[in-house]
Amino acid sequence: MKKILFFISSNGYGHYDRCKTIASYLTNDFNVTLLSKNYQIQKLKPLEKCEHLILKEDTIRWDKNISLNSIRFNEYMKGLDEKANLFKKYDLVITDNIVGILKYRSDAILSGSFLWKDIFKDKFGDNKLSEFDNKLLTKYNPLILTNKYFEVGSVKKYNNKKQFGFGCPTLPFVKNSIKNIVFLKPSLNYLNSYSSYMDKFNLNYSTNINDINNVVMVARPGGGIITHCVKHHIPMIALYDNNDSSEIIDLANKVEELGIGIKQNVSKSPSKSLLDFYKDNSIYNSIQLTKNGYEKAANYIKSLVI
Repeated sequence: MKKILFFISSNGYGHYDRCKTIASYLTNDFNVTLLSKNYQIQKLKPLEKCEHLILKEDTIRWDKNISLNSIRFNEYMKGLDEKANLFKKYDLVITDNIVGILKYRSDAILSGSFLWKDIFKDKFGDNKLSEFDNKLLTKYNPLILTNKYFEVGSVKKYNNKKQFGFGCPTLPFVKNSIKNIVFLKPSLNYLNSYSSYMDKFNLNYSTNINDINNVVMVARPGGGIITHCVKHHIPMIALYDNNDSSEIIDLANKVEELGIGIKQNVSKSPSKSLLDFYKDNSIYNSIQLTKNGYEKAANYIKSLVI
């Protein structure tokens, strides 16, 4: 049986969740291994019928880059080098979304709709990490699997890509009246401004992502949270901070462009109360969005390996 490795970004939970879901469609046909940080596995649980390997070093952790105001290039290289001897043992390597893997596997496939080189260039200007990744991308021109709705930065104009839609399955639309708020703090909890913003309203809200009925979601708009909202037809208030990455700010704009919610800078006061933004979730009844992206991506991966 052929072997597939997912090499997962150390940053947050969304990268792990995406790889775990795509891998779930592959475990019956391949030996699948997920290489990630232990905190990601502990939070989101391991995948059955799949081997899990722990990465001790970080690849990229945006919270640490922000808190230290540093690109931490040496740490990035340590994360790449730690399992270097492992990468050649697999028939296919997929990374979400660490370009540096191309140093060891020039045929690796990237998964993701943004590139860290863009994020670091926007924040720090010219830097070693962006230069390193850009040279690898130019030299090897790897295939990138994207969510066509999330593409930002240089991925928009990148030619060697396979575009899919939202990863979630299509669920029947059920109209609900918005009665409650679900507020999710950033997964890495490095921006206290989000909690400070919500504290201004003195409102009761849930912090449970599994509360999906009659709710509006207030959260930092990572790809995983937006996909969760689309899956369950939850309108979203996409909070962003001026210190957020350019990817997050772009995704906040995407929420409005797609018509599934609104964006809100936490440094500014909204003109209405949170619950006044939406009275129901009927916006989803008139929006046609391509879904089942994770399963389609898995089927595409199968076609490359079999």
